[in-house]
Amino acid sequence: MSRRVVVVGAGPAGSLLAIYLAREGHDVTVYESRPDLRRTDIDAGRSINLALATRGIVPLIDVGVIERVDAITIPMRGRLIHAIGDPTPDLQPYGTKPHEVIHSVSRSDLNAILLDAAEATGRVTIEFDKQIESVDFDASEIRFEDGTTAPFDVVVGADGAGSRVRKAIATKGACTFRTDWLDHSYKELTLPPGDDGNHQLDPNALHIWPRGEFMLIALANPEGDFTVTLFAPTATFDALGSREEIDQFFDEEFPDFVTMVPDLSEQFANNPTGALGTIRADGWSFEDRAVLVGDAAHAIVPFHGQGMNAAMESARSLAAHLRESPDDLGTAFRAYESERKPNCDAIADMALDNYVEMRSGVIDPDYLAKRTLALELEQRHPTHLSPRYNMVMFSTMPYADAQFRAARQAEIISASLADPSINIDALVDALPPLPAPDPLADPKALSVT
Repeated sequence: MSRRVVVVGAGPAGSLLAIYLAREGHDVTVYESRPDLRRTDIDAGRSINLALATRGIVPLIDVGVIERVDAITIPMRGRLIHAIGDPTPDLQPYGTKPHEVIHSVSRSDLNAILLDAAEATGRVTIEFDKQIESVDFDASEIRFEDGTTAPFDVVVGADGAGSRVRKAIATKGACTFRTDWLDHSYKELTLPPGDDGNHQLDPNALHIWPRGEFMLIALANPEGDFTVTLFAPTATFDALGSREEIDQFFDEEFPDFVTMVPDLSEQFANNPTGALGTIRADGWSFEDRAVLVGDAAHAIVPFHGQGMNAAMESARSLAAHLRESPDDLGTAFRAYESERKPNCDAIADMALDNYVEMRSGVIDPDYLAKRTLALELEQRHPTHLSPRYNMVMFSTMPYADAQFRAARQAEIISASLADPSINIDALVDALPPLPAPDPLADPKALSVT
């Protein structure tokens, strides 16, 4: 059956889903509220670099763009910890295997590749600068703020955390949602290249300056600069109102960083401060007329580097369910939500947990002892144990399963550290075997050097 399919939002999830739909023979129109990022710089100050991991890599392999993506990524072997007062940063590798790296990638550059791929199908039309005002299910049309309208049979809401499509589904009584705001915010900065045009820090690591209640992180870009983000209590940002207060704060907390960014106070004063929150929704669809994907359904905080990865994994899942039930979209939508919601709730929780780990745990002796033991146990029992971070970042194991396994593993590791006489190897062997990897999860898909 031919349907007029409309995707609202041309971010990574919307663009990817449009490619999947086009491959199934659908003609798709994508409406994006912003200008075409391939021709206009629209991300200044709010372009937190993406950490591309296995869950995002698999769909990129699936739709045939992985070689183009490989050219714009920088592999990161681990976390490089800049402890205060320590002149020598400490590298904490992500894993013990060569392919266990995550990849720094520009949000806009990745998005541009997906937009090009969508248009190359010949079945996807993308219209930019089209801010939707409302979705009218009775009239089967989208109304835009410029006064125009567009008809649809099926509308996909890939329009982010403030989704208008989600609002329309909620108006029909099919969706309830809430936003849990974190009392922390973020501000993005840029660490420029050195005088020689090269990176001033090791580009193959995620740099973290942990400071207990707040932290600074830096991810490398191919051009020689770093995207840097300060995450801190909102009250901290509120207290930094003058250039003098900004300078004093950074001089005290991040003195090594200050020396590398000559216009630091100007950047801080001029760049916007962003809010952080988690959106939890129930009811991701309305009949066979509408469905949500990505942040519109499950926005999370960025501390596990999984927001984009989870969104693209959801797009792949939705496409699979649509292939299974092409003539019963309502069934496909409900099966998709049944599969993805428990997993998206799980990664939302783990992302919040990881904030505490990143800003303080990475320098805590108890955390370091547990991490060391977990990596040792993984080498001794590779079919039965994997650290939580690795299950999340380097596999496509359902998030909820990773969360459950991690909790059990944590109990075993804590018990062993408290009582070294415990036969920890027997306890690990008693765990269920790890699931087989996704056939598309090729560890050589992206360069690791």
